[in-house]
This record gives sequence, structure tokens and C-alpha cells, in this order.
Amino acid sequence: MGRTGIKILLLILLVVLPSGVRADDFAQLRREAARITTISADFVQKKTMKILARPLVSEGKFYYAAPSSIRWEYTRPLRSVVVSDRGKTRRYIASGGKMIEDLSGGVQAMKIVLDEVAGWMSGRFDANPSFAASLSEGPDTQITLTPTGQNMAGMIERIEITVSRRDAAIKTVRIVESRTAETRIDFQHVVINKDIHPSVFREVQ
Repeated sequence: MGRTGIKILLLILLVVLPSGVRADDFAQLRREAARITTISADFVQKKTMKILARPLVSEGKFYYAAPSSIRWEYTRPLRSVVVSDRGKTRRYIASGGKMIEDLSGGVQAMKIVLDEVAGWMSGRFDANPSFAASLSEGPDTQITLTPTGQNMAGMIERIEITVSRRDAAIKTVRIVESRTAETRIDFQHVVINKDIHPSVFREVQ
């Protein structure tokens, strides 16, 4: 996972319980999320910018097991894997036909990110004054997060998250960086509460 992947995960973390949102709205989401013990899904990530002739497209797989095990794997166009389990986070990148562990200091930053993702996945939402949130109900639940201060100026305009009303699983994350740049992640083939072997979060081949 490169810097773009880390940035996207950091932005996903901002799905929290900011001021301005009725507590009962998010309390229901927390109750539904608490019933989720495992998630596995494919995802397609598209980065669109005015300077690009066509979107940059990456594909991968995502796994989660309560309370804090995560695997975020890019499979195309370049393979890289981050696994987090039992308080330990490791990153691997493809090189010479093998998966090589990245021993750089950036892995610690990834650990912080994935620990927060795990907390969010299990329904532990915290207040974040950096964003104002609105929640709208329809066929799916949509949460829109808008920066309240200048710390995100020039970096992000808003985040739109679509959550399935059926099982509280995320369907899409749309990160609008500017009028001409955005990143969208679509989760597909989502499977909830099916056993995932522990080796998924420990072994990379």
C-alpha cells in the first residue's frame, strides 16, 4: 500500500460521530455494526483527476475480523498487502516475484490507521470536531462529512459514505478532494459473519 492507499484509509477513519449529528442516528449504526464479527469484500478504487486522461484504477480485497484484525490487499495493478493482527502490523510489497516485508518506519503509521479502522468497524465511534456530518436515509444510508476548519483546506471538500441499511456494511466511499479530483472506492461481493481463517491476517505469500 503506497501513500495514496494510506491517505484513503486515513480519510475512511473520519466516519465518526461529530457534533451536529443526532446521537440516536449514529447509535443505531453502532448497534448494527456491533453485530458484525467478520467482513470480506472485493473493492475497486478509482482516482479521477483533471490532468488524467483516464481514471487510475486499482483492485483489491478487504478482510476484517472482530475485534481488530484487518487485511487490506491491492491485487492490481501492483500487489501490496497490509495485515494487522494481535497488535502487530506488517506491510508486504511484490518484488522479484516474491512478497517482501517492508521494514521502514511507515509501517507504524499504518498500524495507527488500521487500529482506528478496526474500532470503527466494530461500532466504536468517537467525536471528531474537524468534521460536520449529515445523515440521510433512503434505500441506503448516506453520511456526508464536511470539514469545519482550515486544516483540510486544499486537501478535501467532503466525504460521502454509503452504508447498506440491510446489514450496516459500507457500499461506497467517495472522497471529493476538489471540483476536478476525487477518489471512489466501491465494495463488492461483501460477505458478513462468515468464518475467516486466522492465517489470512498473519500470512502473506
